[in-house]
Amino acid sequence: MPTFDLPEPHITPEEWRRLFRAAEAFKAAMPWNWMFEELLFAVQNPETGEMGFCSITGEIREHHALITYLGEVGLGCYLTALRGMKYASAFLGEREHGMMLLETPQLQASFESRQTLTALDWQIVQEAKVRIRERKLWPFFRNFTPARLPWYINGPQARFLTLLLEQALIVTQAQQQGEISIPPLLEADTLPTTLPLLSRVIEDGEWVFKQQVFVPQYPVVASESQISDQDLAALRHKLPLKNVEVQVHLAMMPVPIEEGSPPPYFPYTLLVVDAQEGAVLDVSLLMPQPSLADLWTQVLPALLSAFERLGRRPESMQIASERLYSLLAMPMGQLGIKLSRVQELPALEEAYLDLEDWMRQQRGMA
Repeated sequence: MPTFDLPEPHITPEEWRRLFRAAEAFKAAMPWNWMFEELLFAVQNPETGEMGFCSITGEIREHHALITYLGEVGLGCYLTALRGMKYASAFLGEREHGMMLLETPQLQASFESRQTLTALDWQIVQEAKVRIRERKLWPFFRNFTPARLPWYINGPQARFLTLLLEQALIVTQAQQQGEISIPPLLEADTLPTTLPLLSRVIEDGEWVFKQQVFVPQYPVVASESQISDQDLAALRHKLPLKNVEVQVHLAMMPVPIEEGSPPPYFPYTLLVVDAQEGAVLDVSLLMPQPSLADLWTQVLPALLSAFERLGRRPESMQIASERLYSLLAMPMGQLGIKLSRVQELPALEEAYLDLEDWMRQQRGMA
C-alpha cells in the first residue's frame, strides 16, 4: 500500500499524548474481563452533539477494543449486522453480515500486536513520546467509513475517541462496582424501533449518567432503478427464457482498491453461477463510489447486462441475501424469472471463495 499522510485536520502532539494516556488507562483496567459486546451504552460528542454507541470486545481474548458506532445510523447498521450474524445458518449469510460491519460508520480504539502498526502508526508513537505498557497490546486507532479500508483518524476524531475512552472507563468501572446496571441487548424476532440505553452526556458543563431512548436508523437498499418498465419489457421480448436455474450473490471482496483519495475502498462482486453444474456464468465488479449508497443502483443493470451476454433469461434464480432479494424481487418478476430465497448455495459458495483467493493472489503479485 502506498504511503498516505494523516487526514486533515492534523492532530497536535498534545492531543496524541492525551489519546494514548486514555488508551493506556483503559487497557490497564481490562474492562473486557467483565464487559461483553452486547452491553451497549452511549457517549455524547460535546463538539457535535452526536451520540456514539459503545461496545467493548475482548471477553473471549480476541480483538480487545472499544468500538463506537456513530450516530443512530451506525447503531442501526450494527444491530442489523449483529442480528444477522446470530441467526445466519449458512456461510453466505454469516459472511455478508460480518462484512456489514465494514459498512458501519464507527471509531475504534483497539489493542493489537506490534506487527499490526504501520510505519505511520509507529512514527506517531515516537513523535508523541509515549510509553506503551504491555507491548503485546499496542493502542491502535482507526476510523471506519462505509465500504472503505479502516483508516487513520483526524483531529476531531482523536478528541472524540479520547473522551470515549475516558467516559467508557467510568461507565465500565461503575458497572463493575454495581453502581449502574447495563442490560444486554434483548433478542427479538424483529429489530427494535426504539432502544433505551444508558448514556454519558454533558449537562451544565458536567458529565452525567442519563437514560435515553434512541431510534436506530436501519440500512435501506435503494429500490429505485434507472431501468424502466418499458426497458424490462423489451428485454423480456429480446431474450428467450431457458430452462436453467442460476444462483446470484453480491459480496464485498476483502481486497481494497487504492484509487483516488484515501481511504481505499472495497469492491463488490456480482456472481452468477449455474446451480446444477456449478459453472461461473458471469462476474461483475461493482464499485461503492462515490459512496456505498451508489452501489445499489449498479446491481440490476449489471445483472441484466449479464443476461444479455449470456443471450438468455434463466427460468429460476436462487438468492441467499435478504438485501439482494428485496432489490431484485420486482424486476425479476417482470422478467418472468422465478426468484427464491434459500440459505445455502453450495455451487456459488465455492465459486465465491475461489474468486476471493484469486483476487488476493493478484494483489500479492501487483
